[in-house]
Amino acid sequence: MVRRLARSRLAAPLRVRDFRLLWSGSVVSSLGDGIFTVALALEALRLDPQPTGLSFVLAARAVPMSLLLVLGGVVVDRVPRRLAMLVADAVRGLAVALVAALVLLHLATLAALVVMAVVFGAADAFGNPASMAILPELVPTDLITQANALNNGSYELAQNLVGPATGGLVVGTLGTAASFGLDAGSFAVSALCLLGLGARERPQGAGGSLLQQAAQGFGFVLSRRWLLVLLLGAGLANVVGLGPYLVLLPVLVRETLHGSSLALGLVYACAGAAGVAASLVVAHLGSPRRLLETMWAAYGLSGLLEALMALSPDPWVAAALAAGSAGLVVYGDVLYFTRLERSVPKHLLGRVSSVSTLMTTTLMPLGMLLGGLLATGIGTRAALLGSGLAAASCGLVVLVPGARSLEAEPAAAG
Repeated sequence: MVRRLARSRLAAPLRVRDFRLLWSGSVVSSLGDGIFTVALALEALRLDPQPTGLSFVLAARAVPMSLLLVLGGVVVDRVPRRLAMLVADAVRGLAVALVAALVLLHLATLAALVVMAVVFGAADAFGNPASMAILPELVPTDLITQANALNNGSYELAQNLVGPATGGLVVGTLGTAASFGLDAGSFAVSALCLLGLGARERPQGAGGSLLQQAAQGFGFVLSRRWLLVLLLGAGLANVVGLGPYLVLLPVLVRETLHGSSLALGLVYACAGAAGVAASLVVAHLGSPRRLLETMWAAYGLSGLLEALMALSPDPWVAAALAAGSAGLVVYGDVLYFTRLERSVPKHLLGRVSSVSTLMTTTLMPLGMLLGGLLATGIGTRAALLGSGLAAASCGLVVLVPGARSLEAEPAAAG
């Protein structure tokens, strides 16, 4: 009976037609992105075996996203969120389709991958805040936790479990061109699902100049001490932990542990499976009473597991540690997104989510470049060990006065 009730609560948002459409398109798109993740890493390493080449490609996506995020958040709060997501899907789909053609014709270069990454990053700056801001428009407030758990669980299942495993298989049998083509097709499916959503007007309360609206997003974050401290700490952790990790993991599996393309896909897949499990845990148990302390404990332990990956004797141990690290991050992220969507007025959600992403990812490209340089200079294992320990130490920001208290948070209006 308990399990049946839990499943019923988890599936409740799917009874809302528009959320069901949004979720379905997101699942397909995430599956394509999972295939893309493996194909991009392997194609970059094929064109340039040095880790720095891959780090440049990954950083090229993060830089334009950081530069355009504030503008993206303002636009998302001025136009229908569905429109912003449609345009972002179209741009990303066309970009990856072009790269698929270049690879097929043997014309691909590292520079072409960098240009594609720049286009992706620019589209992400508008599509990502729109996807977060549209959720409260589709489901009742009491279903937001379950909707976030479903979104994160399906994302982890598709992008980080089934997608990478499929990507490793597709690259191994059909090549990277086919993998990029599948990702392009997934964006088309997502766009069709978005077209099926009921028409919605632009968000209310979106008056004022672009600068004034951007300032309102920053002002909201500054008025919540717990949120400001959390974003600063998470931003630092992403620079020293996640940024290098994104580069070091494929290099560790392929170059240090001599794993195949399928092995790399399975390592990503194990991390995705843990993310699915973490999302289900949140959906079933809800938010813990000491939410911020629990969130930071999960993030800190994740960094320690990343550090232990440096000692991996084979890809399978690395996969197990990657799974534990990813599961803890997803657990903390679901708690954070749920809290943010419940705290922020709907007309501000696009801007606040953009500021949130900006503060946590702006310097992450430096971490990616640092990961590539450290792998070349001191070795992949040493770089991964230092990166993980540095990320874990960022959890100490929870000791900053006010970082653990939600009690003084001003009431959300609107």
